[in-house]
Amino acid sequence: MFKHMSETVQISLCKETIVRRNERNFLISRIGEEVVLMDVHNGQYIGLNAIGSAIWEKLEQPVPIHQVVHALMEEYAVSMQLCEQETLLFLEKMMQHQMLIVD
Repeated sequence: MFKHMSETVQISLCKETIVRRNERNFLISRIGEEVVLMDVHNGQYIGLNAIGSAIWEKLEQPVPIHQVVHALMEEYAVSMQLCEQETLLFLEKMMQHQMLIVD
């Protein structure tokens, strides 16, 4: 889903970290339940599956990661541990692609 970026940012995310999506550098289209973004600087396309798109939608306003995890647990049949782990991994990938703003 994500391609490797040459620049990496080393910011640690935890459940209390407040994050929001970065829309400034992307053209965004919704196709059904999925979101497709194009980086306006390098032309790279990034496709988000239905769950990735659900996370993207929850990041419109600054929100602590634990609230995103809680909302996902209400929508999907998943344990807290797995949801938290997978959400943090996904958000770290978003950071690598400069799709995430940490407040």
